[in-house]
Formats: sequence, structure tokens, C-alpha cells
Amino acid sequence: MSALLAHEIRNPLGSLELFAGLLAEANLGGDSQRWIEHVQAGLRTLSATVNNVLHLHSTPAPEWAEMDVGDLLDWSYDFLLPLAREARVQLQVINGLRGVTLHADRHRMEQVLLNLALNAFRFMPGGGWVSIRGTDLGVSGVEIAVQDTGPGIPASDLPRIFHAGFSTRPGSCGLGLAVCHKILEQLGGTISAESRPGHGATFHLHLPRTGAAQ
Repeated sequence: MSALLAHEIRNPLGSLELFAGLLAEANLGGDSQRWIEHVQAGLRTLSATVNNVLHLHSTPAPEWAEMDVGDLLDWSYDFLLPLAREARVQLQVINGLRGVTLHADRHRMEQVLLNLALNAFRFMPGGGWVSIRGTDLGVSGVEIAVQDTGPGIPASDLPRIFHAGFSTRPGSCGLGLAVCHKILEQLGGTISAESRPGHGATFHLHLPRTGAAQ
């Protein structure tokens, strides 16, 4: 039932995101521009939740294609910026992957970056910064590291953070990181986390040059 409802919500939600984007490009200025950014942030947060339900419960097959990883990181800055501003967080993208391509699912990777960024923003209510760094590892693939200056993750929680339903944030359904893990596994990659309480957290994504067997 959750997956069916999420599917019904996703189509009109996509239309709302499209029109909000057109309004953002109209350069209305002043309060109007800020209101549009608030609308975009809300819609993108809702979209992440809907897609998490679909990815976790429907298990759709990846849509394999050649993906420019540098273009993905450039996209992430523009897409996440309204969310960062809403959370009073500084966003930085260090793109060492321009022109690097590999076999993956672009939309799935967009969902992973959105989930990780939202997770970081929600744990920094007083502001902070999030950095997304892409590194070419040569024949072994690429790494994308998402780092934040949040409160960090207790060592006792690290083994459980990718389990569906686990969350330390009141009101959270605990799907975001579980979906990230599932997507990377589907694409033949890995995701891991390192953290020290009080010193933020870093999530390391590794994608191989050739994706998982189709």
C-alpha cells in the first residue's frame, strides 16, 4: 500500500517540481525568489521521501546507462542549494570527476546524494557546512565523499545506520541511509561511514568502472 501511494504521489509531484523550477528561472527577485526556494526545498524533501519508499519496497531494476559522474556532481550543487539555504548550511562541491564516465543509473545516484545531503542538513539545525568531493580512482572506479560538520555518529550506532527503520531523529522513518546502501549494492558499489561524535561524519561512496551484472 505504501508503494502504491508513493507511486500515485510521484507523478503530480514531478509536475510541481518542474513548474517551481520554471518560476526559479524567471528571476522574479526579492521575496518572491526566496519563497520559490522554500517551495523547491519542500518539494525536493517530499520527493526524496516518496522515492525512498519506492526504492525500498518496490525494488525496481536499475536503468543502466553511461553516466558522466562529473555532470552528476555539478547537478548536485544546483539541486541541493535551495535545501542548503533552507537549512542555513554552506554547500561545497569539489568536482574531480568532470569527463569521467561509468556504467550506472543516474537517477539512483541522484537519490543517494539527495538522501545523504538531507540527512546532514537535518542534523545541523544551527547551520554548518556540507562538502561533496569526487575523486577518480583510476581502473578501480570513482569515490564520492559526502562530509558534514554535524554532531557525528556514536560508535555504537555505526553498525546499524544502514538498517531500514533505524534512526536517532524523532519522527524519522529511517529509510534514507538504507536506500543508499541498497542502491550502491544494486550498482555493484559500496557505501561506508566514518565519524567521531562532535566532529561530523563522512560517507564514502565507491562505484566501479563497470556496474554490477545486469
